[in-house]
Amino acid sequence: MMVLEYLRKVNFYETDAQGVVHHSNYPRYFEEARGYYLESVGFPYPKLREQLNVDVVLLSLSVEYLKPVRFGDTLSIKFSLVQSDSYFFKFKYDVFVESSLCAVGETKHCCINRENRKVIKIPKELKERMK
Repeated sequence: MMVLEYLRKVNFYETDAQGVVHHSNYPRYFEEARGYYLESVGFPYPKLREQLNVDVVLLSLSVEYLKPVRFGDTLSIKFSLVQSDSYFFKFKYDVFVESSLCAVGETKHCCINRENRKVIKIPKELKERMK
């Protein structure tokens, strides 16, 4: 299993009145990491949409918040593809600040045809790169 690392700095606008990252930002962080993953396997979102006529959709999302993250912290999101079959795939995410685990999460996805919006098998071109 390939583990990738996505780094990003926390912006002030992502924090709440207590100076802690608002919980609603973690799904965004996970999406940024997935975009990084797709780029790393040679299928960034625009290429998926234009060449394969596919959209990747989110089916489920879970986040467990373990420790607060604050403005200026650098997040290290270590993530991997943990499950994949013909139609569905899941990612697991571990969010660190330095060596401290601050959050864990998981997302489940499928591919849909952009024209009729129906679930399709993961295109073979993408599936091969996801191995």
